[in-house]
This record gives sequence, structure tokens and C-alpha cells, in this order.
Amino acid sequence: MSESEPEKIVKLVIGLDEHYNFMNFVDPAMPTRLKLDLTERCLLVFTLSDQLINAGWSFQRRPIEIDRDYGVNFSSFVWVPYGIDGEDSPRSRFKIIYECARMGEYTYSLLMMDSHGQLINLDPVIENGTGHIEGSKA
Repeated sequence: MSESEPEKIVKLVIGLDEHYNFMNFVDPAMPTRLKLDLTERCLLVFTLSDQLINAGWSFQRRPIEIDRDYGVNFSSFVWVPYGIDGEDSPRSRFKIIYECARMGEYTYSLLMMDSHGQLINLDPVIENGTGHIEGSKA
């Protein structure tokens, strides 16, 4: 038995701003921080920006790891075809389902590789209903 994909879709386009900070470029004119506030079941779609793809970047064979999730809140990832100017860009987009089964704060690692084969790991935070306020002490 398999459940359908959630109706809510959260898109993240991973790119670098002029200060070399990783940002979400869903709206290229107004990039935002890579922060997820997950309050309901949703489909997460991670895509490398055209800028990074053109520079030879890709996600690693395993593009994401969720710290301390144990398969409760997040499904396995699935590669999604993506390309620029009609050409396929392998390992540049994947999706994963957030099940909203357990509240908490998680760190996820996006696992990427640059054009030289150097492995790049990025570890943003996911907040999903804990009431945690950034900058406050736990």
C-alpha cells in the first residue's frame, strides 16, 4: 500500500549569493535563507540552481541525510529529471516526503559535489513546531 504524494510542495533551489552564502533561489530576485518550517505533511523538492549546474556541480549519489530521524519523518529520496536549455542535468533535482509524524528540530545535510569532485556538505536546520526561537538558549 502506498500513500499519494502530499498536495503541499515546498521548493528549494540551492545557489550561492554574491557573498558565497548558500541561499534558496526559488525567486532569483529575492533569495532567502535555507530554512524550513514544516508544520504539515509536504513534498520537498531540492534543485541545484542553474548557476551551480553550469559550474559543474551535482548532488552526490546520496543527496541528503537527516540527523536523528530514523525513517520516521522523511521518506527515501527520489531523483527527478531536470535540465537546462533542453539538456539533462543528472543528479541536480530530487524529492523527499516529509510525513509530519514527530515534532522536533532536525539538521539535514545536503550532499553536493563541485566540478573538481570536491564533496560539499551543507547542514541547515529544520524546525517543525517545537516553538524554538532562533538565538534563544535551549
